Formats: sequence, C-alpha cells, structure tokens
Amino acid sequence: MQANQGSFAEQQRPGHKHKNSLLASPFEKVASSESTQTLEGESVALISPAAQSSQRPSMRRMSGKALFAEPNLPQDTPAESLYSQGGDDSTTFAEAVFILQQNRVSVTLTSSGLQLTRLGCTFPCCGTRHIPVAVSYDDILSASYLQNTSWIWTTFCIGQTHQLVIHTFKRSRRRRCLWCPQQLILGSSSAGVVEEWAMRINSAIRQSSHRPRDLLVLLNPFGGTRKAKEVWRDIAMPVFNLAGVRCMNIETERAWHARQLISELTLHELNSYDGIVAVGGDGLFQEIMNGLLDLRAQGGDMAAAAACMRLGHIPAGSTDAVAYSINGTRSQLTAALHIALGDRIPLDVLRVDTEDMQHRFAVCVASYGYMGDLMKDSEKLRWMGPARYNIQGAITLFTGKAYTARVSWLPPPLPRRGRSVCGANCAVCGSGDPNHTHTSTAFNQPSQKSLEAGSWQHVEGDFKSVMAIVTPCRSDQSAVGLSPYAHLSDGRLQMVLVHNCSVLQYLRFLAAIPQAGVEQGQFSYVEVLDVTAMRVEPVGRESFWNVDGELLENNHVTCQVHKGLVEIFARGVEL
Repeated sequence: MQANQGSFAEQQRPGHKHKNSLLASPFEKVASSESTQTLEGESVALISPAAQSSQRPSMRRMSGKALFAEPNLPQDTPAESLYSQGGDDSTTFAEAVFILQQNRVSVTLTSSGLQLTRLGCTFPCCGTRHIPVAVSYDDILSASYLQNTSWIWTTFCIGQTHQLVIHTFKRSRRRRCLWCPQQLILGSSSAGVVEEWAMRINSAIRQSSHRPRDLLVLLNPFGGTRKAKEVWRDIAMPVFNLAGVRCMNIETERAWHARQLISELTLHELNSYDGIVAVGGDGLFQEIMNGLLDLRAQGGDMAAAAACMRLGHIPAGSTDAVAYSINGTRSQLTAALHIALGDRIPLDVLRVDTEDMQHRFAVCVASYGYMGDLMKDSEKLRWMGPARYNIQGAITLFTGKAYTARVSWLPPPLPRRGRSVCGANCAVCGSGDPNHTHTSTAFNQPSQKSLEAGSWQHVEGDFKSVMAIVTPCRSDQSAVGLSPYAHLSDGRLQMVLVHNCSVLQYLRFLAAIPQAGVEQGQFSYVEVLDVTAMRVEPVGRESFWNVDGELLENNHVTCQVHKGLVEIFARGVEL
C-alpha cells in the first residue's frame, strides 16, 4: 500500500509575482504547459504541480498549511474602489471598476457571488469577447492576486499591473455538462483593491459548508488503461490544489483492497475526511461504496460518521458508467471540478442478496444471461483492455444461449407520472425526505427478510437476458443511457426481461441501445417494468450474474433498491 500526502502547487510565471503562491493556478496557459485531451475532444492546458507527493506511512489527517493568505489591508480605501457596504454583519457588498478583456467592467460583490456590468471598451479595435454577467461562489474554486511586472505589460497595459484572478470554469457550447477551466483576470492599478477583493472572495468560499477540505483518494493503477496515476497527477490533483483541498492518496494493490481499506478506518480517521474519491473504474467505486456501507452497518457513531461521507468518481477505467451517469461525461476534469466545488446529490443503491447469504451493493446494473456470460468469458481477454467487450460480445451473441428462470417482482406503490430524463435539479429525485440518507437502516437487512410481505408478481420462462437497472447507466456506447428514463434517486428499478428470441432479434435489441436505450414497447420480446425489488430463481442450466462488472458466485438472487442511500459529489447531468 502506498500512501501519499498531496501538496498544494506552488507555481509562478516568469515576470509575475503571485501574492499567494498557494493559489498559483495549474490552469495557466504558458509555454511549458502540456495539452490534456478530454474524452469528448476538447483540449485544456494544465500544468502538473511542482510540489510532488511524498511517502506517508499512515492514514492520519495531515496538519497542512492555512489555505488562503490573509493580507494586511490598507487603512485607506483606494479612490478608484467604489465600496458600498450594506446588510448585516455577515454580508458585505462591494463595487469596484476593473479591466476585463480590454473592457472597463463594474464588478459588484454580493452575498451569492460576482455581478459584472460592461462600461466600455478601452481598445475598440480589439473587439469584445463574451463577458459573463454573473459568477456564483458555487462555481469559483478560488481567487488570487497576481502582480505583472514584465516591461511589456506595464508599458502597453496601463492600469492593469495588479490582477485579480478568479479561477472558475465554463461550459462547453456543444454539451453543457462538459466543463473546461476558465480564468477571469480583472486588472487594476491598485494593489489594495485586488488584495482585499481576493481576500473577500476566498473568505466567502471558506464559509461554504459543502466544500470539502480533506479527502481520502484511492487510486487503482491497474484498472482500465492503467492511467489512474497520470489522471490524478496531471488533471485531478491540480484542481484540488487550486481549491485548497488537502488529499491523502493511496494506491490499491489487489482486488477488494479498497473495500478492506475503508472497512478498517477508525472513527477518528473517518471524521478526518469530508469525502472519499475513487480514481479508477466502476469497480473501484463499488468497492469503496461497499466498504463505506460496511461501516454504516456497525451502527453507533461509526454509522453516523459514514452516513455523512460523500463519494466521488474520477473516471480512469474501461467503462466509467458511474461518472458518466452522474456527470453526463467521462471527462476527468469535469469530475474533479464537481468534487472540488463540493456538489452534492443522493444516489440510489441496489442491494443484491444471494441464496448463500452473501450480499453486494451496486449503483448501475445487475444483469443475468447475455451480460453475465460476456463478463465471465471476457476475463481471459483482459489483456486487450476495453476492446475485449466488443470481441467477446460478438462471440457470446452468436452462441445464442437462453436460460430458464422464475422471475418475481414487487411493483412500486404508486405508478410513475409520465417519463422524464434525469438531470440537474431533478424534481423526481428531489422528492421525499432529504435526510433519508442519514437515517435509513433498512439496507442492513437481507432483502429476503425485508420483502416477506408485498404483492409479488411472477413469470417463468426462457430468457436471453434479465436486468435490474438502478440508474441511467450512461456510457460511451450509450450516451442516453441503458435506461434513458431511469433516475439517480427515485427509489425504483427498471427491470428488463428479454425473452428467448433469435440471434438477429437480439442483435436488433443490442443495436437500439446506443441511440435509444431500453424502453417498453420497443420490441415484442422485451418487457421493461418499474419495480422496487425482484427475485430470480434459475431452473436447470445457469448463467452468471454480472453486478456492476463483478461476477457473483451464486445465481439465486433477491434485489432491492434503497432510495438515496449514499451521497455523491455531483449536480446531476446538465442537459
């Protein structure tokens, strides 16, 4: 096990003096920066942190330095700063004039963020680029003071020697859910104005209770394309450094190592972190979540501390359905920004109990039949990476196996009202008790016991595939999701029954998933039902259960969904 303590990046541009070196931006586009290509094809410039991680033998909380420097403010307010203070003692409003993209801009500091008003252009011949109207504190990583002393800048950019740098992000024009780093550089001739504004903005950000301060980061260097360490070093860690998040990063060494590490955390260590982040594939996220739920099952103070822990996923695996489903993209930078900004939403969790009294938790999909056979047979082709699924998938398809089983399910108490795509600020996911995550203990009971009563329905037959879909389960192969109208936290499963059919018919079913997902009425041999629980009892020859990419040893299972059981660092997909 390797435990490394992350450090803040301390970087400076030649000819510039950064008043707060702890906030030197890893997003600065300089000659030495390397271009990191996101999976969606948009390139951003990042600078790897100068301060490298050091070996750390224990998992205790680091002391760390103070994040933001508190400058000594001048006694006299500069003349060009038009301050107006109002409200109570907890809220301070201010206004000042800056230069932004060769435009004079009036900037107002409010209790929720910055508001910008363009006053005029200093160099009309240079044209005018888009200037944001407002920037919320929820979208700001930090603010820093930059003094540009190069002779070119001081000669041709009069009045902009002192710069207030707002580190934020912008949304892609093609896809709003894809975020790219952005700096708003506000120029001023007064160092006092810039220093005070940087201090006020950082102070407002520090007061936010949802921002993480300390994170436990687990990396799987062997999963997917084996680039988890590069993703962490070059993309994720610079974002956390910029936001002032202290990180303890540990590399896993074997399967289920992450679950063991989480399960062995003491109460003191658990209270030292604001969240746990997986840098790897879906399997690593599942291990961390299962370990965290193991802690919650202990009850008492340990359960209370574990229930408050948020989970994050920075994709570095083969499929990364978790990150894709909660963020709408596999962009590692977007995922890191969501975590650093402290976004929070609940997530449904599926408990899968087997006949031999074993259980596992999942958040994407549990599948029996075709997907189980594919996963089982593709293990011998793991050396091929993600391509193994396409090759083995074709082989599994043409074998054309169907399996006899008795399937039972429990319908939801109320029918769904219409169909809607789950996105940010989803009304469906926002309904119910907001404290459900912290109070629910039903997940700790075997599904067979908690579901003894209920109006169960049954069907027996031959099936090519049986699926229990928890969340939309988006991926590169299906951007709309395996189940387009599933939600992140609605307390329902989408049960899919693919009855015995020809190879050509099943191929048509698979071909429809990338564009439209799985819907009721698509094909006569496919049923899609809303359920809260289901039970599958194989008869005769058996397939395998594939639960979020992991195979079960026993194929007689009972599944139950638990609404909003865990909290994650995300906002939902911005549509």
